[in-house]
Amino acid sequence: MIKARELRIGNLVTWNRALVSPTSTLPPMQIEVAAILADRINYVFPNIENRVEPFEDDVAQSGVRFKMLEEIEPIVLTAELLKNIGFEEKEGKLVLVCPHIHHLQLSFDDTQLIYISLPGSNPIALSVKFFHQLQNLFFAITGEELRLSCMVSKHKQ
Repeated sequence: MIKARELRIGNLVTWNRALVSPTSTLPPMQIEVAAILADRINYVFPNIENRVEPFEDDVAQSGVRFKMLEEIEPIVLTAELLKNIGFEEKEGKLVLVCPHIHHLQLSFDDTQLIYISLPGSNPIALSVKFFHQLQNLFFAITGEELRLSCMVSKHKQ
């Protein structure tokens, strides 16, 4: 389970009904956080247009969708997922270079540490295991959202 304070609007997470109902046959699904409350999140499906249709009185109506935090789990970072973001293999590490942001470089090794470096500075190492953590870190450093270029369709553990 993820704590509400770990999330930001725009984070990608996995909804897994089996976390609270082990007999559930619903498959886990990736969802995007749209609003955060103390015990639940509002969500949308990523890469799908999420809009509401106005009714006759021009008041927009929508079915607000919530999932309890107990049903939400993080997306584990994998080499496949990092490559979908744009990381490339270089010298035994997965590396993402952001030339438009002062040549910021993020690199991962197989110890689940991310190394953040700018030209002329020593890298800073942080432990990052989940995609929402990487999204939050990237936003904190760059002010930009980190998105998957193509969604990973399988639930990974």
